Amino acid sequence: MPSLEADAIVRPREPGGYLPVNDVPRERETRMISPEERAQIEQELKAARDRQASAGPPGARDR
Repeated sequence: MPSLEADAIVRPREPGGYLPVNDVPRERETRMISPEERAQIEQELKAARDRQASAGPPGARDR
């Protein structure tokens, strides 16, 4: 029977967020993107950012 004393240590019902020592995550099911694919995505994002920046502040064309 658990201790009902006021100074008793309260332990959480759920285990902590750390994996047990010998429990390792399983292999990825999806592949990682290649450096070439990453560079392509970065270029596309930069181009989109530049297009938005050159369009001016929001609402400027509505006037």
